[in-house]
Amino acid sequence: MEVSIQSIAVATILAVLTTWAWRVVNSVWLRPKRLERLLRQQGLSGKPYTFLFGDLKENSRLLKEAYSKPITIFDDIKPRLLPFLHQSSQTYALGRGVK
Repeated sequence: MEVSIQSIAVATILAVLTTWAWRVVNSVWLRPKRLERLLRQQGLSGKPYTFLFGDLKENSRLLKEAYSKPITIFDDIKPRLLPFLHQSSQTYALGRGVK
């Protein structure tokens, strides 16, 4: 049985594509879900992982809302600069020293 160059090339391409596909699936789905599970086991709650874009839509909505309101010199600046982070820390911090 003779192995042709064409069959070696096809096998190599398939191996490369399979490796690439596995790395993509691992980085965009498996690793985040594993991290989410480990954090929940440690008692850290939060929003579940959403594929690829995460909380981008909510983050942009909160930024628009924060920038639409006027701010005085005496106001707290954290909700204005990082509204999503501020809301998340208020929701999920549960007295862990984050104010």
